[in-house]
Amino acid sequence: MLQADDIKSLFSSLLNSYTDIFFMRGRISGIIILLITLINYNAGLSGILSILSAYTIARILGYQSTFLSTGYFTYNALLVGLAIGYMFQISALSILMVIIAGSLTMIITIVTAQVFYQLFGLQILSIPFILVSTLVYLSAASFTNLYVADLYAQSHLLNLNLFPYWLSGYLKSLGAIIFMPNEITGLLIALLLLLNSRILFILSLTGFVVGIVLYGSFTGSVESAALDISGFNYILIAMGLGGIFNIPSLKSYSIGLIGVAFATLIASAGHVFLSQYGLPIFTLPFTIVTLSFIYALNLLKYPLQTRVYLGTPEQNLEYYLTSKDRFISNYAALSLPFKGKWYCWQGFDGEWTHKGIYKYAYDFVMLDADRKTCLNDGSKLSDYYCFGQEVLSPVRGRVVKVIHYLPDNTVGSVDIVNNWGNEIIIEDSRGYIVKLAHFASHSIHVIEGQWVDVGMVLGLCGNSGNSPQPHIHIQIQSDYSDVAATQAFVFVNYAQLHRFHSSGLPQVHTEVRNCQFDLYYDQLSNFVLDEKLSYDVYLQENKIDSFSFQVKMSDAAGYYFETSRGKLYFGKQYGNFYFYSIEGNDPYLEKIFLALSTLPLSYTAALTWQDRINNSLVLHRWQLMAATLLNSFYTTFINTRAEYCYVDETTVQGKIINNFFGIEIDTRVQLDPVSRFKTIQVGDMQLRIK
Repeated sequence: MLQADDIKSLFSSLLNSYTDIFFMRGRISGIIILLITLINYNAGLSGILSILSAYTIARILGYQSTFLSTGYFTYNALLVGLAIGYMFQISALSILMVIIAGSLTMIITIVTAQVFYQLFGLQILSIPFILVSTLVYLSAASFTNLYVADLYAQSHLLNLNLFPYWLSGYLKSLGAIIFMPNEITGLLIALLLLLNSRILFILSLTGFVVGIVLYGSFTGSVESAALDISGFNYILIAMGLGGIFNIPSLKSYSIGLIGVAFATLIASAGHVFLSQYGLPIFTLPFTIVTLSFIYALNLLKYPLQTRVYLGTPEQNLEYYLTSKDRFISNYAALSLPFKGKWYCWQGFDGEWTHKGIYKYAYDFVMLDADRKTCLNDGSKLSDYYCFGQEVLSPVRGRVVKVIHYLPDNTVGSVDIVNNWGNEIIIEDSRGYIVKLAHFASHSIHVIEGQWVDVGMVLGLCGNSGNSPQPHIHIQIQSDYSDVAATQAFVFVNYAQLHRFHSSGLPQVHTEVRNCQFDLYYDQLSNFVLDEKLSYDVYLQENKIDSFSFQVKMSDAAGYYFETSRGKLYFGKQYGNFYFYSIEGNDPYLEKIFLALSTLPLSYTAALTWQDRINNSLVLHRWQLMAATLLNSFYTTFINTRAEYCYVDETTVQGKIINNFFGIEIDTRVQLDPVSRFKTIQVGDMQLRIK
């Protein structure tokens, strides 16, 4: 007997199958597309039955309901059911055919999904649908009883005959994706696309027009190309490459349209070959072109590939724009190898020695108020401010090499034989190989094989090796050898000119401060699972409401504040507290996010920092639509940023700014070791802990 969870999973699988075809999300969209397919009840009912058959065989085989609920494993079965229902009217024989074909599609989907992901890191798109539908269409010719009794003519009453040929062709092709190639179906789907995503709608129309113009130019008739319903391949390619599998951008749009151009060649060849067997081309051009591009872009590590799909290209774009500068990049992340304030003497591709394969390195010294590195004339090593200062471990890892016995050079001389002088090589726990060089003679405190943590003292700054004056040299390299090429990296948690940077590269010839982790701020930003916090809400000093949230943990082990109206996710990375994202529609959770989207877990007087805020938190609906569309062409066109500052050790003041729409919102948070966020002020609204 079906359990409640099974019914819920089956319902989700059913609706998600419909939305997945058009790269959408949401139950309402799923219900609408399902109802559209029922305009032709033969196709619509066959599609539903095929999903049920696929789901059932998967459960019989032992697959869990949660595994099937996404729709990823059932949308191919839906397409197969629609294809059969498009050819044959509902009867005992066609129902049997749908059950067999739907079940077979599920088996092929499970197998191909695993193979494609393991071997190529790819999704299967509509490969199972193409395989099974081809089998069905080939078999139908020999299934005489089915072919004669249940074949039926398609209705032409659903065409309005009001549109120019190119628009009529677009609508019919859009409807043909669900095997209903008529104008009314296409019009309904086009409206649904427009409501869900302006980017997808524009891509679908642009891709179709580019495809038929190119194809028509080759064949001599654009009108004939527009009437070929296999033009839905151009629509799917443009949407897939331009806005789904890649973050919307000018480059992604170009890739999508190039893919459409390639599809004209595949479509033409496919028509010639498959027509000999009486077969349609199905989604073969879309599948070949899209998978080829995705694989090629994977190899190139294309930075705009979609890593997390949130439901629409607009949401993906906003997530990308707000995340790419908030968190650590793909480069290795190192802490600064010293305490307090030092001076960036040389950086990447430096003025003197950081050249060629050795260009990814940093040198640091100490300066006095006169911007000198030493006392007096600097004739003695002890005159240099950084000589003998502690050098800290920039990573957590295992020490794999130590040289400590080389002498320090006298000022003005260098050791060109032992280039690195006294050195330490650490194999970071993430696999990076970090070298620190020019330690003082016999000053290294660690031994080979020893594990070290971030901030642990390794030794003292010296002047050994090819070093004209005492300094710290740090780099990441490709292997353990002395001639290994260097690799790019970033530093975390540092301040320059009172500006905090969670990650980046310190500006050369500028002082930089190591913002070391402070346990006080770590404890202040700790929230206990199932803890409940309550606030009174004031508007211009008048109490208007109260609200509470509870601390919960997600299935992915992330934490969030939960109310009846939403969730606010938070966490810590590299010594910083972050609010990651918000779900639902809770205005008070939004205020918390705006007031302190991120907090450095360290303190320096008057320290300032900046963060990128999701436009949706401050813009009205029409503003957000315009911002997202414009940002897809130029990513920094419209952005919202937060500027924060430590007023004192327990007060953070900020301002939310969107210059394009002239938005400025003042914020203020009072921190407290017991109540954490004691008061939260955003504009005229204030939240006070109870």
